[in-house]
Amino acid sequence: MNDRAVSSTLNYVLSLSIATLLVTGLLLAGGTFVEDRQEQVIRSELRVIGQQVASDINRADRLLSAGNGATRVTIRQSFPEQITGTGYDIRVNPGDNELVLRSEDPAVRAEIRVETEQTLVSSYADSGVVVVRNQTGASDELVIANG
Repeated sequence: MNDRAVSSTLNYVLSLSIATLLVTGLLLAGGTFVEDRQEQVIRSELRVIGQQVASDINRADRLLSAGNGATRVTIRQSFPEQITGTGYDIRVNPGDNELVLRSEDPAVRAEIRVETEQTLVSSYADSGVVVVRNQTGASDELVIANG
């Protein structure tokens, strides 16, 4: 009779342990899935914003190319302060003619190639209002900044 009591207690403990392991495994797998999906969404949003900034750079480039050298161009556009709950910044990498967008947490990076006739200057802008303009005193140099 004592064997049956031990058997049911042991069976209960084993069942509880297995259920705990299964629930823990599901929670860990679900958490990883959510993190991966969040990074995909952030990368996608960074690419969209990067394409819009690249479009502004191309528009400024066309305006400067059509001008006679005395043209002053400033293009201002508002972007969200945060994407998916995190801040981001935009940098111009003139060596590769690309925009590099990076989010803070989680750290996600997106690069957008930009072709211009004007010279891109190494510059930086946080999220929010971004201004594309030609540099003071040099009508053939494009920079981005916060506006």
